[in-house]
Amino acid sequence: MPQRKMRKVTRACDACKFKKKACTGTLPCGPCVRRKADCTYNTTYHRGVAVSPPPSFPQHNTPSSIDESTAQEDVTEEPLPSRASAEVTDQYWGPTSAHSFLGRAVRDLPTTTSNVIATREDRSRTSATSIFLYGDRVAPEVELEDFKWPDRVIADGLIRRYFEFAAPTYRILHQPTVEAIVRRLYQSDIHAEGGTSLLTQSGESTASRAIVLLAFSTASMFQVDPEGRMRDADERGWRVSELYYIKADQLLSRETGAPSLESAQARFLMVLYLVSSSRAHKAWFTLGTTIQLIMALGFHSRRPRRDPGSVDLIQRECQRRILWCSYTLDKYLSVILGRPRLWHDEDLDEELPARVNDQDLSSTTIQPPKRDCMMDAPVFHALLARILAQAAKEPYVVSGISSREEISTIQTLCARVAQWQAELPPFLSGIIHPSSLIPSFQRQLTVLQLARYHVLMFITRPLLLRNYGQIWPDCDPSYRQYLSVCLTAARDAIELILTFVRENQLFHAFWYSQYIAFNALSIIYIYLIQVQRGRIFHISHNYASTSPDNRSSSLDEAMLYCLSETAQYHLADATVRNAPSWKYSAILQSLRRELERLGLRLHSDGPPHAPVGSNQTGPEQDGQDPSDPSYREVRGLDTVSAENPLAESSGTPYQFAGPQRSSEQFLVDPRTESLFDLFAMDKDLMLDFWPQLDTLPISMTPSALDPKGKRLIP
Repeated sequence: MPQRKMRKVTRACDACKFKKKACTGTLPCGPCVRRKADCTYNTTYHRGVAVSPPPSFPQHNTPSSIDESTAQEDVTEEPLPSRASAEVTDQYWGPTSAHSFLGRAVRDLPTTTSNVIATREDRSRTSATSIFLYGDRVAPEVELEDFKWPDRVIADGLIRRYFEFAAPTYRILHQPTVEAIVRRLYQSDIHAEGGTSLLTQSGESTASRAIVLLAFSTASMFQVDPEGRMRDADERGWRVSELYYIKADQLLSRETGAPSLESAQARFLMVLYLVSSSRAHKAWFTLGTTIQLIMALGFHSRRPRRDPGSVDLIQRECQRRILWCSYTLDKYLSVILGRPRLWHDEDLDEELPARVNDQDLSSTTIQPPKRDCMMDAPVFHALLARILAQAAKEPYVVSGISSREEISTIQTLCARVAQWQAELPPFLSGIIHPSSLIPSFQRQLTVLQLARYHVLMFITRPLLLRNYGQIWPDCDPSYRQYLSVCLTAARDAIELILTFVRENQLFHAFWYSQYIAFNALSIIYIYLIQVQRGRIFHISHNYASTSPDNRSSSLDEAMLYCLSETAQYHLADATVRNAPSWKYSAILQSLRRELERLGLRLHSDGPPHAPVGSNQTGPEQDGQDPSDPSYREVRGLDTVSAENPLAESSGTPYQFAGPQRSSEQFLVDPRTESLFDLFAMDKDLMLDFWPQLDTLPISMTPSALDPKGKRLIP
């Protein structure tokens, strides 16, 4: 087929010039016809004699017949906005977020019934949400009048559950101290009916009572089934959890006097609860207040002690714990939300927490652990977060540098991760099978495994954006090596999360697992897209013999696709109640649609999790709730097909079989579609594609939800 000749456009209309978009140069131009906007050429022309734009031909009068990708814009009169002034309507995203591009793209998209985003005026009329909560998941409605303290037996069980399961690496509290507070609270209220007078009769501080309530709140997100296994809380459990949080928030709003360690601890627990209940924006603002309190209290700095012998070791260790846990959480929230970090390494000179179990820590002594230590995981998580922060600061992540510098930077960062892994204690290194560990150590092991996969993906994912094309045979082997590292980390992350599914352990409150699953899925989809477009060759065939990872041969495109389909279904299932399902579902669907556009044959009628060739019906067809644990057993969702649906043909990409979703209801924010316009125009991906992806909004506006708060995106 002869290549279509590209027509050079010497003059763009006023609207396209302002938005730096491709213009057909006609009157009216294609984009203005599509937007049903006035098309004018009134801007002064500075490149010679102004040429009158030719009229549009009849066949160009409909949006469907406009081929903007063949028009080449030649507008250079105004410089592109600098990174120092990258500001868009509604929110400032920082100079490295590339949102100036997204802001221009939003205004250039047509408004349709399947692609609607409210304007600023519409949002101000329709939303009464606080600016600190805007975009977050709507919380369950509870009445503060319904609050009452739980019975002592329930309270002790919630505290035990919090320390054993709900706080694997963000361990800021000293368990014996919290248990002593609970004991004093209930002793002071022994004659009070229903425990309602605890607030007035106890001598505990306001912040201490809030700490107990927030531990209750976090633990109430989970419940134990009759067989003794931890499960997701039911609706009543989530409402009780929210009620504890609301009461703690009320207490802290009335806190007066000088701030204390407990003041910072309580607010950090609020951050963890908010992010677990899909209120990441509110969590980020609350984390800012928490970090300011920590700074005001001086926990970040080694201050000289007048009398070292009078130091309370519990207080000192708790100060270090909250400092470094806030450091870790800050790094992940900044990456998730695409915002600047609040803690900077140069501001911290305090030591890491001591390697000590809570029962071996007293006010005057620290006993070395005689067995595995519960504080190892928080310390190693903070050290890995430091590597993540360094990777986020490297210029290759955003602006791109020379190939040699890029590979050198990636090699250095990956070496730091390898050194970090080599220093892990055996029970956190994966040498010991998880089933041999106590539940607390099992949770810590999986969190650190996911964290390691995430940082490797974050470090190496910029390599996926390059167009290797014909240079692949002569390409530096390091590229193939670290592309393999990236894909292996993504695959291993998905496989680990699917083990959670098999064990019915993918909880709604596990925001961290859901976020890393999204990262892994987006990487695999981008890789498959680049392979389909001929910009990357098949890693599994070109690099298996030389990769240091002996599992590279399993990086088969068909296997990766099947894994991704299964994981994407379960990710949507896990986020149905409270996770940022808009971002995860919508962006992954956009990537998946691009795979369809590039020629993937999707002819199976089964659900997205079904193995290739399955004739299973979807959950909507038989009326069964996919969140019901029995659904997985009936449907056999634990089986993942890794077979190649179709044989590879010489010189052509794989063709995969998969589910058909053409009739799905699908709401997409224009910022998402504008990002994927690069695919539609067959352009190379921009080097800052990943920062753009990271900074997309993580949840739909309230108008995108039905009155019951359910998501409209599958």
